[in-house]
Amino acid sequence: MLKTEDLQRYYRQIGTVDLRSILEVRVAHDPDGIAYIYGEGETHTEKSCRQYYDEVISLASYLHERYQHAKIALIGENSYLWIVSFFATIISDNIIVPLDKDLPPTELKELAQRSDCELLIYSQTYADVAEVLCEGGSLASLSMPEISNIVAQANQAEFTHQRDHEDTCAIFFTSGTTGKPKGVMLSDKNISHDSYYSAFDLWLKGDSVLTLPLHHTFSLAVGVIGAYMCGHAVYISKGLRYFAGDLVKHHPFSICVVPLYLETIYKRIWRQAKDTGSEGKLRWGLRISRTLKKLGIDVRRKLFKEIHDELGGKLTDIICGGAFLDQDYIDFFDDIGINIYNGYGITECSPIVSVNRAEKRVPHSVGKPMSCLEVITINGEICVRGDAVMLGYYGDPHTSHDALAGGWFHTGDLGYVDDGYVFIQGRKKNLIILPNGKNVSAEELEEHLEHIDAVSEVVVRSENDRIVAEVYCKDGQNVDAEVEALNRKLPPYKRIAEVRYRDTEFPKTTTQKIKR
Repeated sequence: MLKTEDLQRYYRQIGTVDLRSILEVRVAHDPDGIAYIYGEGETHTEKSCRQYYDEVISLASYLHERYQHAKIALIGENSYLWIVSFFATIISDNIIVPLDKDLPPTELKELAQRSDCELLIYSQTYADVAEVLCEGGSLASLSMPEISNIVAQANQAEFTHQRDHEDTCAIFFTSGTTGKPKGVMLSDKNISHDSYYSAFDLWLKGDSVLTLPLHHTFSLAVGVIGAYMCGHAVYISKGLRYFAGDLVKHHPFSICVVPLYLETIYKRIWRQAKDTGSEGKLRWGLRISRTLKKLGIDVRRKLFKEIHDELGGKLTDIICGGAFLDQDYIDFFDDIGINIYNGYGITECSPIVSVNRAEKRVPHSVGKPMSCLEVITINGEICVRGDAVMLGYYGDPHTSHDALAGGWFHTGDLGYVDDGYVFIQGRKKNLIILPNGKNVSAEELEEHLEHIDAVSEVVVRSENDRIVAEVYCKDGQNVDAEVEALNRKLPPYKRIAEVRYRDTEFPKTTTQKIKR
């Protein structure tokens, strides 16, 4: 088995960091190592690094013969062939356009047209969606069963064409919480550098389970490229519905998730404790764990063995990004013996900007910037410069110019950098500016309100120079008294003037972010 230090040395010796080189290094030194596992039970399939690379190159050769610099849309559930199609399209010198499978077909068709796609690669699960997208004959199609035949029968002669790794190789659409999704143009250099340096900045050991949707850059950068570099065998999960069972079956050492997954695990642990009458035992165990750890005694994995067994028994490291993560969750998992590496990213930065490190995790921060990036604040806004920053927005030069003004990408996120660590305070567009000139972060107040047990979802905004909180409580509960108590702790200018109650959840994007 290839040693970690040897694999790291081989990767450090890369002349030019690009996606093809990242694939080739592991194939050269770990050809028989397992790259991906998918399927269930006796029917599961394992793909070695050599098999994976050969199939990527075979499909790349096929695509390059038929398309040059074309935009190729990709839609489907998480699968091995989705990953093969993604890398083959880029290596073939074409441009991949991953689409969000959960969007309505009409929106998907509009995105494919906006990005001038010529070909659609789709899984059989989305054959009906593909039919809608291809209506009118302007978009050719290629199903994944057809791709399976191509890679099985293709000539294995080496495909030697090299693309310009500074040109656009992918267009990812943002989730669009407040407006129309923007097409983020990323180069091979953007994606490969962000994944390469983040892997070295936080090199995780052991196999992993991939569950985040592959059309998100975070899933690709960490769950696919980073895991491959670190020598992991990755089990490809079908999604959140299967997540708990997949952890038990495949015993990952590390996973990458968004906060929703951590919250789901956290709530399940406490629900089971309540159902079995062991809440008191769990609280006692957490106090004992903290006390002993301060004395240099770590018995967390023994003390909470039952919880660890339900997470597969080997899980030690979780990288979390994509949205705000309450420090309370980080502290809880640390108390039971699981390291949470909270980070910050944005699609326009390929996407990882910063992450906490194994050697030091700073509470409430989103970590230190990636080695290939610089982070500063300009008028309180987080700004980023470096090899992972996008080329611009497809078909929108005006917005691109504004976003990249002065050679820095202006993220739209408010925050600060302290002793090299990044702290996020909310979105610039959500900032409440009061008549007295005071600035109030809507996200800060939302965080306070979310700590009220009855509050399930909340959005804070300004109306007629007053701060208003719109709240959804699952059981129709009233939280006026709790909000009044909160107001007494807040400075007068931050106090909530009105609470409005919703009967239903807020509308959300497919990534479960509230549409504001």
